[in-house]
Parts: sequence; structure tokens; C-alpha cells
Amino acid sequence: MSSLTATFAWMPKGAGATPRPRMESTPTDPELVERIARADGEAFRELYDRYAGRILAYVRQISRERDAAEDVVQEVFLQVWRKAVSYRPERGEVPGWLYTITRNRLVDRWRRKGGQVEDEAFDLASLEAAERGPDGRMLDLSLRQALADLSPEQREAIELAYFGGLTYEETAERLALPVGTLKSRIRAALARLRAALAPTGPH
Repeated sequence: MSSLTATFAWMPKGAGATPRPRMESTPTDPELVERIARADGEAFRELYDRYAGRILAYVRQISRERDAAEDVVQEVFLQVWRKAVSYRPERGEVPGWLYTITRNRLVDRWRRKGGQVEDEAFDLASLEAAERGPDGRMLDLSLRQALADLSPEQREAIELAYFGGLTYEETAERLALPVGTLKSRIRAALARLRAALAPTGPH
């Protein structure tokens, strides 16, 4: 990832954090976005640190454009800085909002270049968004449990192809599988994960 100086070079001067007492509790995602809407640079950096690595891995997985991935991440967070005021918590969680922005940036790039969208890869982002609850904190346990219920082959494919940030081609090579076989394995794993993470409703 580019240095923070380069990453935030576009931020307006004077857009630093407003001095505030240090709080013991970690701010939630919506709280950070609300502060970003008020041009709070500290909140922006905290949200960036929280999500930039995941967005970068996602972009590398989806776009296959390694050299352009960091540019896409910067475009995404530039839009976050500019459009934070438009975020509405009642319409969805912050991770989903970030992935929607990222998806739109990637689709725009593909359309300009005549590329194709890989729908199963986008499904991986919805799982990432599902890792966070309304308070913005990680719900690691449920996802870990869902992953543990996969077959070893499915779990390894998901961990390498998405959480490990490898492309399908790199994952297939690592696992000594045809790319088509790998994609089928990932689709089956995604179906099981979605079923495992789906709300069950009241009993």
C-alpha cells in the first residue's frame, strides 16, 4: 500500500482531526463516517486503517489488475471523503457501503475497457460485509464457525482465493487445480457459507 502521505495527499489542508479527549471505547463504523462527513481527518484515517487492506485484497481478487489496485483503493476512499455526508445507516452497514463504492468503481473501469464481471467474486464481498454487526465490530466467531463447517478443500480455496488475496489463477496453481474446478469449489463453498450465515429468525 502506498504511504499514508501519498494516500492522503489529496485531502484539503486543515482537514485534520478536531482535538478531542481520548476515548476508551473504539468508535463504531457509523460514528467514524459521521465524523468524516464533518471533515475529521483522524476519523478518516481510522476508517482507512480498518478497511483499506480488505478493500485492496478484494480489488486485487476481482480486477486482476495488480498495478491498478492501489489506485482503485485511493479512488474509493477519495469518494468516502467526499460523499460521507450521503451515508445513511438505515440503508445498510458501512462495510456494505464501502464494497458498493468499490464495486461501482470496478464496474466503471471494466465498462471502459470492455471487460466482464465475475459475479461469484462479488459474492465474496457480501460475506466480508456480513462479518460486521450494526455496531461495526467484527463478528469473527460466526464466520470462523461457518468456515470450519466447510470441507477442507472448500475452506482452503476460500481462504487462499479471498482472505489470502490471491487471484483465481494463483490459487488454482497453488492447489494444482484447473481454474474451472477451483471456481466450482468456491461457488459451492459460498453457497454453504451464505446458508450458514443467513438469519434464522425467531424460534
